[in-house]
Amino acid sequence: MSRRKFSLQDLCREVGKNHVYVGQIQGGLDLYKPEEPEMYSRGYINFIKKCTALRTFGVQVGDIQDLFRKEIKVLRLLNLHTLSNSPTWYLDSCPFDNRDPNRLLLTGYDLGFDLLRGPVQAGLDFGAKEEELFASHQMGESLDHVVDLYRKQLMKVRRRVEEERPIIRMAINWSSKAFDF
Repeated sequence: MSRRKFSLQDLCREVGKNHVYVGQIQGGLDLYKPEEPEMYSRGYINFIKKCTALRTFGVQVGDIQDLFRKEIKVLRLLNLHTLSNSPTWYLDSCPFDNRDPNRLLLTGYDLGFDLLRGPVQAGLDFGAKEEELFASHQMGESLDHVVDLYRKQLMKVRRRVEEERPIIRMAINWSSKAFDF
């Protein structure tokens, strides 16, 4: 991943949307918003691009939000939040093109198993954390359960994109004939 940092103006230019649109995504997903002199990472930009693409396909912000929250829950259950002090730890390494079935859709983390078919590797623990009063499983949190909920939400989002894809292709085809002189 590139170590270059980007301004809000850079982010908007890369995404192809204005700061109001980007701010709505950030607010809707409760994302950390870097203030000057802080900058955005390439991963953060890739994440916003994915969200913009999903919105273009008519995926509701609430569905993106639900998917994102489930990804963060999976990452926390695997203790990935302990590997970085960054307030955007879940976005900083986000690839844009992640067709690998082992990767979470939005954050792009590779979990080491096929999210739609493979069994959850329950023993995964990517970092040390402070001891909690109760273990996650004692509080009703199960990686298997959260991944199952994630899979269901992912399939809902995937169905929406698949339904809209031919309509968007038709619209692009029509616009190239109607507006390219």
